[in-house]
Amino acid sequence: MKPTQGEFEDLRRRLKQLCGIALSEQKNYLISTRLEPLLKPYGLQSYSDMIRSLEGNQRLRDDVIEAITTKETSFNRDGHPFDELRRSILPKLVQTLEERKQKGGIPFSRCRIWSVPSSTGQEPYSIGMAIHDFLAQKTGTQLTPASFWILATDLSERALQVAREGNYTDFDLERGVSSDHKQRYFVKLDTKWQVAPSIRSLVEFRRLNVLENFSDLTGFDLIFCRNLLIYFDEPTRIAVCEKLARSLNPDGMLLLGASEHLPSKMEGLFDQRQYGKTTLYVKR
Repeated sequence: MKPTQGEFEDLRRRLKQLCGIALSEQKNYLISTRLEPLLKPYGLQSYSDMIRSLEGNQRLRDDVIEAITTKETSFNRDGHPFDELRRSILPKLVQTLEERKQKGGIPFSRCRIWSVPSSTGQEPYSIGMAIHDFLAQKTGTQLTPASFWILATDLSERALQVAREGNYTDFDLERGVSSDHKQRYFVKLDTKWQVAPSIRSLVEFRRLNVLENFSDLTGFDLIFCRNLLIYFDEPTRIAVCEKLARSLNPDGMLLLGASEHLPSKMEGLFDQRQYGKTTLYVKR
């Protein structure tokens, strides 16, 4: 069932309010393919019924968000950001931690890394593996993986449930996990592979909507915010980036997706640095 033009416009506005996604006029088909399956289970006869029911039905709102959001992800996605994490970014973070240790009295003694959106967990777990790899090769430091804390947030509770369980198929691992990492960082459980406790212990998963207030999330040294801004219009991108900037420490780093860039209005708050194919935005 296709929505009428009026229903489509109303749903576009409601979806933007709920999760920030700005559907273009060409994305009418997404309503039919992703939201139509929700009509019958909720006893709805039309998209107009759905729009009215969204006001007072939290479960329906959650299901609509689940259906419309894209959860595409993979381990070590795009490769080069995680190569640079090991080669360029983690050395800087370790230096920061060692300086904090010498000063003392710092509110956050651990390095704080945030993955948003974390989807089904592959990105934060990839960050955890990179930390283990780096520290295993670095001599002359007393830092351990426990010196790092990874916060992983997503709007989808279902995606977060998968992430918390940390169980992945052979196909999931084939998309970005080397045979060496598979042996070191995963445990075979029946037909799936579970992320090893040494990696899982670094990550805390929380549900979070970036459109809402998260002023309590501060003191981050590195934020992975990859392939989120592409779904927002410019005002929403600016609003989200302003909040992320407030969450970063001075000299904290923001890493966006390969096809994303910082809104021009935000450029005064960051210095742009290039590491190979990877662009980092460093807070001034």
